[in-house]
Amino acid sequence: MPAPIRVLVPIDDSEPEAMSIPLGYAKAITQRNPARSHKIILLTHTKQQLRSTSLESHLGAQASKALAANRAVGIGDGFMLHHETMQTLRYGTDNAVIIAFYADDKMLDFVDGLSGVSGVIALPWPEDGAKTWASRWTPHVHGQEPKAPTNLLSDPVIENALRVVSTVSNLAHDVMHPHDKKFADETLRILRANGHAAPAADIKSWAIREGWKPAAATELAKMATKIFALKSKPSLAAFHDPSGRYTRWKHGDKEN
Repeated sequence: MPAPIRVLVPIDDSEPEAMSIPLGYAKAITQRNPARSHKIILLTHTKQQLRSTSLESHLGAQASKALAANRAVGIGDGFMLHHETMQTLRYGTDNAVIIAFYADDKMLDFVDGLSGVSGVIALPWPEDGAKTWASRWTPHVHGQEPKAPTNLLSDPVIENALRVVSTVSNLAHDVMHPHDKKFADETLRILRANGHAAPAADIKSWAIREGWKPAAATELAKMATKIFALKSKPSLAAFHDPSGRYTRWKHGDKEN
């Protein structure tokens, strides 16, 4: 399945076009590829956000009531709008496009962990609610020219080392396998012993972009935080060939 198309719509949710612009992008994503689903999911934190908020004024009282009752609403051109929350959307999305309304880090991490997503349109709240997600993916920003993806890890040695961790790890689960966790721990300690460190947030975003589930990426980032903060260099005596492994990472050799 192709990578999801990601769009950031950085406008206030009270603006009249706050719903029409995301819907326009959602339709355009599916129309560009007939194989994509015509299903569009409006994702909010809670069902209550459909009522007595800016969303109700954008959707209309009748549509808001239908969505709150778990009924899909026709929005023209053969498209159906469905509503989900982070509590109800637990499995694959059937190749749908997701409009993440009132998006923040928690919601967008959740979306990054879903399978079967063909597009994501994020309308953030608060204003900087999608800042981390935008740095992670470099989405198309409404009203701006497209940009090339950013390099999340400025230290190539760390990136080479973590890419080895990704290669040998099972990335299909939310929790790291004990064997994978042990290997990651060794890798991070070798990096720390050689004077390397990186912000945990960058490691998390890098891992998610590499295919890690957000929860597992968070676990890796927490390990990095702990190990990189060690006041003294960790002992590498019990590890297999730490010097050789570090040399290979330093020279861009991805072998273990």
